[in-house]
Amino acid sequence: MTNDPKAVVNRLIEDVINAHRPDLAHEVLHPQLRTRRMGMQGSAQYLGSLFQGAGAGLNGRGAPPTDPVEGFKAVYGLLLRAFPDLRNNVVGPQVVADDLVITRVTFAGTHEGEFLGLAPTHRKVEFDEVLFQKVTDGKVSEVWAVGDELGFLQQLGVLAGPEN
Repeated sequence: MTNDPKAVVNRLIEDVINAHRPDLAHEVLHPQLRTRRMGMQGSAQYLGSLFQGAGAGLNGRGAPPTDPVEGFKAVYGLLLRAFPDLRNNVVGPQVVADDLVITRVTFAGTHEGEFLGLAPTHRKVEFDEVLFQKVTDGKVSEVWAVGDELGFLQQLGVLAGPEN
């Protein structure tokens, strides 16, 4: 286990998210993980509670488990079932300041499974997200994420895009 913040964040992106290995989440996510998501995943948590059967791993109310790492795994599982080729591609340089890593990623995937009540569209989607991640004791302890949720929903055909 490394304490280098950038290495920890990149391990989360590559070894957990891009390798589709949620079973490794406990190795890189702090047990007291705090997540402030202002993009698709935050909406997935909320919207998932509105749809019956939002996905395995979610409790009877559609909300993630109270353990934050298990919550990450539940929401990630929902996304992976809907977008089985999901990837977060790091775009440009990462900025590191002490224990904080700022990373711009492009979320990419093909909508092949039900997503929050939306039947598969088989559309490829790609949108940008900026992650602010704090590393404590060699694990990601805090995440603040802002993503282009509007663009994502437009690509899925849920919302109309701007007229050209």
